[in-house]
Amino acid sequence: MARGARGGCGDGGVGADRALLRLAAGDVPRLLPARPGRPHRRARRAVEHPRGAAGGDRDPGHRPDRRRDPAPLGARRVAAGAGGRGVPAGALRRRDRHRHRLSGGARTARGLTASAPAPTIGARGARVETEVVVVGAGPAGSTAARELASRGVDVLLLERAKFPRDKPCGGGVTIRCDSLLPFSLDPVIEDVVSGAVIQLRDGKAVTRDADAPLTYMTQRRHLDRFLVEQAQAEGAAFQDGRRVEHIDQTPEGFEVRVANGTPNGSRDGGDVIHARAVIGADGANGVVRTFLGYEHFEESGVALEANVPFPDGIPTWLRGRVVLRLGAMRGGYGWIFPKGDHVNVGVGGWKAAAGADLRPELESLCRGYDMDPADLEGVRGHHLPMLRHGADIAARGSALIGDAAGLLDPLSGEGIYGAIASGIAVAPVTEDYVRGRVDTMTGYQRVLERELLPELEVSHGLMEVFYLWPAPFVRWLQHSKRVWTHCTRLERGEETYLDVVASGGPARHIVHPLGRLAQAITSRRLGRPKA
Repeated sequence: MARGARGGCGDGGVGADRALLRLAAGDVPRLLPARPGRPHRRARRAVEHPRGAAGGDRDPGHRPDRRRDPAPLGARRVAAGAGGRGVPAGALRRRDRHRHRLSGGARTARGLTASAPAPTIGARGARVETEVVVVGAGPAGSTAARELASRGVDVLLLERAKFPRDKPCGGGVTIRCDSLLPFSLDPVIEDVVSGAVIQLRDGKAVTRDADAPLTYMTQRRHLDRFLVEQAQAEGAAFQDGRRVEHIDQTPEGFEVRVANGTPNGSRDGGDVIHARAVIGADGANGVVRTFLGYEHFEESGVALEANVPFPDGIPTWLRGRVVLRLGAMRGGYGWIFPKGDHVNVGVGGWKAAAGADLRPELESLCRGYDMDPADLEGVRGHHLPMLRHGADIAARGSALIGDAAGLLDPLSGEGIYGAIASGIAVAPVTEDYVRGRVDTMTGYQRVLERELLPELEVSHGLMEVFYLWPAPFVRWLQHSKRVWTHCTRLERGEETYLDVVASGGPARHIVHPLGRLAQAITSRRLGRPKA
């Protein structure tokens, strides 16, 4: 749905004649999972999936196993960094998880324990000292805070809104993303998706089901609160309802001026927080990027979404399945995601082309699946950030993570994986910085340039082709089991985009030229920024 870094994740497509990103050979520890080569663990929790005529029947007693095995996500290799310190091999291992068996059937997340009160770290107007300030308590920020606190770093997590709060997001956590976490998400899972209904606009729908979970469905108000609680459990301080008014860089670090925001927009007195480092996890429209002088996104996608309530339960045919409507939006798609007592409905595409079409297409999607647009609740729009190739996302004492860094998967528009992965990757580099072992946090960017951004570049090339010509994909999906297998393995983290392209044999050589051609066509037709 959205582009990633330019030249692959950005305007230029994925060119075989264009090098990926310049990587620092041998001086950055591996922080993210190595390319997988084994089947994913199956979920212990499952939802019964009674099927209608569209998709065949499944054994209602089917309960995939969700127990974790102790195999490593991918050992971090020991490498001397800029400060001469490496990360111990195997440091990022799948930690033991306390799993909770949930009853079958979709449910709404209820009965979560209330978040612990935010610690009072200083009187209003006082000078507050901490080692790291993380701005934004979404999945990226809470993950970074948790990882830092677990390393003994004094970290303060700030959130502008009062918790619990909702965020515009489909709320899907892929199995690939879930595998990064050292704890279970069971308390906030509302449905387990293992199938999809894929349709061209006004065309025939293709239904495909997998034999194992692909994505866990949740709501951001529950997920984000739960992830913050995990950070607090490790020792991170958390304050919500705190607006960052300004950030100044000083010889010692940063002065972060914060104030309390109230519903009517007025503010009371605030604090000046003195920190050694600042991490921006405040999304596509975040203030950290502006205050610290990082360049703004050259182009972005845009999406509009809402919820449709089903107080008596969502339709049987939709349980355990998502709906993807292709060709509805230029540079994107429409979706229907099942939740406990409602469905999330949305459309998204390139900002340059999709803006005026969002509301009509959202209503059309509802009518196409027997939902009354008048029942839409909480309609809201949001930007989908797009990282430009070569843009800085780290500097001396600061870094951007998650949506603030533009780490969406360009093809799917999914951003929670990039959020959590970047939150994990930034922590050891930040620790080294505040401990004086290195004099910059740019090592974090080099980690992503080696381990994440090449994937986003390939995803961007596929996205350019896919959204310009979606019909061939639907036909292949209808007639080829192999295409669906690639899709499921991507969702579970058993394959990468690089693997998918490499599996194409001689055809893999036309992916890059087609991506460049598709991007040139849409730039000319739709006014998108050119390569």
